[in-house]
Amino acid sequence: MAPVDGIFNLAVVLKDALLENQTSSQFSESFEPKAWSTKLLDELSRKVCPQLRHFVVFSSVSCGRGNAGQTNYGMSNSVMERICEKRVAEGFPALAIQWGAIGDVGLVADMQDKNQELVIGGTLQQKISSCLQELDGFLTQDSPIVSSMVVAEKKIGGSGSLNIVETVQNIMNIKNLKSISHQIPLTELGMDSMMGVEIKQTLEREFELFLTAEFIKNLNFAKLLEMSKSTPDGENELLKNYENQLALTFRRISFKWLDL
Repeated sequence: MAPVDGIFNLAVVLKDALLENQTSSQFSESFEPKAWSTKLLDELSRKVCPQLRHFVVFSSVSCGRGNAGQTNYGMSNSVMERICEKRVAEGFPALAIQWGAIGDVGLVADMQDKNQELVIGGTLQQKISSCLQELDGFLTQDSPIVSSMVVAEKKIGGSGSLNIVETVQNIMNIKNLKSISHQIPLTELGMDSMMGVEIKQTLEREFELFLTAEFIKNLNFAKLLEMSKSTPDGENELLKNYENQLALTFRRISFKWLDL
C-alpha cells in the first residue's frame, strides 16, 4: 500500500546444546526465524521494495567470536551475514549487526538475577540505550557487517588473593570446602548452566584458563586443586592431557565422517 523504507529482522530462537547433542530439528528451529526468513525477505524485497533504504538483521557475537553450545545459532547468524554481504556486493542495502549480550532487556536479562554481571563470550552486558546509540551510527556507514560489544577486561589473578579453587567456590557459594567431597562433580553440587557460563568466563578472564563447556561440566574440586598447581613454565599437566585426548577424539570423528 506504500513504499517500504526498511526491513529489520530481530528474531531469535535458541536451541542450545553441545554439538554432539544437537539434532537436525534443533538446527532447523534455530534457522527458521533467522537464516530462512532473511533469505525469503531478501528475495521478496528485491522484487517489491524498490525504494528500500535499510535491510537490517541482528546477528550475534556467538557468530563473530563463538560461544559454546550455540553452533546452530552461530551458523544461522552466519548465513544472514553472508546474505548481507551478497546484497551489498550487488548494490542492495544490507547490514548485519553482531550484538554482544544486552543486560537490561531481552534473553540475557530474563535469565539472570538482578544486578548480576556475567561475562558471556568474553563480553559484558551492554545497555539497550547504548545499542540504540550505536545503531544510529551503523545505519549511516557502508560496511555490511559490524559489531557492538563491551569486551571484558582480562585480569590475571583479578580476584585479588583468590586462587582458582576459591574463585569457583565463591561463584557456587560454597562456604566450607571441607564439608563436601572433592570427587563430586560441580553439577551435583548445584552448578546450573548460568553458573557454568560464569565459571568458564571468569577462569578465562582472570586466570587465562580456556576450558570447554563439557570439561567444566565434569569438573570437581579435586581437579580444580590439581589445576591450581601449575608447572614452572605455566603449563598445566591436567589441561595438557585433556587437550591431547580432545584432539584425538576430533581426529577420530573426522575419520568417521570421511568413511561416511
